[in-house]
Amino acid sequence: MTTTNQVRPALTKPGRQLKYATMDKLWGYLLIAPFMVFFIVFVLVPYGMAIWLSFVDWHPRGITKFVGLQNYITVASTSVARKALLNSFLYALMVVPISTVVSLVTAMLIASLRSRALRSFFQATFYLPGVISGLAVAIIWRFVFDFHIGVLNHLISLLSLKPVNWLGNVYTALPSLAGMAILSGNGVAVIIFCAALLSIPTDLYDAAAVDGANFWRKHWSITLPLLTPALLYVVVVSTLGALQVFVPVFVLTRGGPVYATMTVGYYIYNQLIFYASTGTASAAGLLLLIATIGLTIFQFRRFSQVVEF
Repeated sequence: MTTTNQVRPALTKPGRQLKYATMDKLWGYLLIAPFMVFFIVFVLVPYGMAIWLSFVDWHPRGITKFVGLQNYITVASTSVARKALLNSFLYALMVVPISTVVSLVTAMLIASLRSRALRSFFQATFYLPGVISGLAVAIIWRFVFDFHIGVLNHLISLLSLKPVNWLGNVYTALPSLAGMAILSGNGVAVIIFCAALLSIPTDLYDAAAVDGANFWRKHWSITLPLLTPALLYVVVVSTLGALQVFVPVFVLTRGGPVYATMTVGYYIYNQLIFYASTGTASAAGLLLLIATIGLTIFQFRRFSQVVEF
């Protein structure tokens, strides 16, 4: 009896496998092509133009001259630019800590509700102002801060106090804008904190109660350590948004009074629109970008040691 060893043919030939792999790569490139075109046209090209404009004295119908770092020196040596940078950091210093605490407390109150329907209702209610355009929100707050017919001065008059020129006083203008941001811009942070709080296992709180931990001890030892990733994200994003504030300043104060609310965003707008100084505006924008990147890196390195992922 003889046996013959028969070799089974390969299910797929190497050439066909290579063809399939190439087709998969082509399909992948084809699917990401619209995003890459959008990214190049609307992100890379504008950034490249901004970097180029920051080193030249550009005139649309004249001669464009290379000036090197002169635009950056102009921004650094101008008192208005330094005032705008200081105001931006003061605004962020007022808005970010208070807004984060208010959002966290609000999220804790919502997460403590046992009814899922009530939690969804309050989450949607607090998130609703975030859906409204920032321009519309600023226009609404104009009627709140108005010196003659404002809601805030009307409430003050009920206490027999004199009305305050909230947006026309150098001492109250910037805090007023910060208060507007604190009261109307917490929707996203509340949603993030609610999701993080509801993901914490309840068994940890039960075990802490057995050990005799009170309310504050539970939240200090359990809630905050497990909430630090969401907390770090909210702080970083809120800081970036506060440093780039523009719409409330444009609608309510136009940088006044006496540059009390002049921020970097509105300074860039002024240089570009009113003075047609594209080089100075581009240099100020890039300096703001460098400052925000450096601050973000500092926040991540400073607080990454206490973040538990």
